[in-house]
Amino acid sequence: MANGEPKSYSSNLQLALTILGTATGMIILIVGITMASRYAPKPQQQPLILKIHSITMSGLNVSCFLTETRWNVTVLFANRNSMLEMSIHSFESSLYFNYSNPISCAVVEAMHLGPKKQRLVEMQFNRAQCGEEQPYVNDWVLERIRKDEIKGEMSFVVGMKLRVSYRTGILGWDYDLNPHCPKLDMQLVPSTGNGGIIFDHPK
Repeated sequence: MANGEPKSYSSNLQLALTILGTATGMIILIVGITMASRYAPKPQQQPLILKIHSITMSGLNVSCFLTETRWNVTVLFANRNSMLEMSIHSFESSLYFNYSNPISCAVVEAMHLGPKKQRLVEMQFNRAQCGEEQPYVNDWVLERIRKDEIKGEMSFVVGMKLRVSYRTGILGWDYDLNPHCPKLDMQLVPSTGNGGIIFDHPK
């Protein structure tokens, strides 16, 4: 009997430690799930807000469209959340003529936004940004651009695919976002190849 008591005590202690460890693990798991569900951004309620403030164009010339024409689009990136840190990975954006025809590219460097912070970014669309492979522009698209230039007005759409990371403490979430951009109508200065618009209410 005397020799059996220490072994029984040791077994009971191991059992108690196992139960305690399991209970602690369950509590940590439940707290983690609760915190994650509480602070995780909802897919349709992203903390990231994008607002286009202006678009300008220079050097429009259909004959050397890909080499000379440049567009600058000023976009506000804002984090409206008061708890989450936000990191936006480097990305490539495309400029479309009439929604479905890509005509130029822009590369935007990675950025960080703290809670309730924002940053104004100028996206530069030009030949150099596209690298060695340029968007293929059909002849009929160039003809439409020529006609719009004569009319003195032109429309563009900015397309982008973002990889966004949110963090608060040890918790983190990653999202792939495809922001929807409204059509941007631009007025041209006759016979200059230049144009632009600053929106009274950012889009």
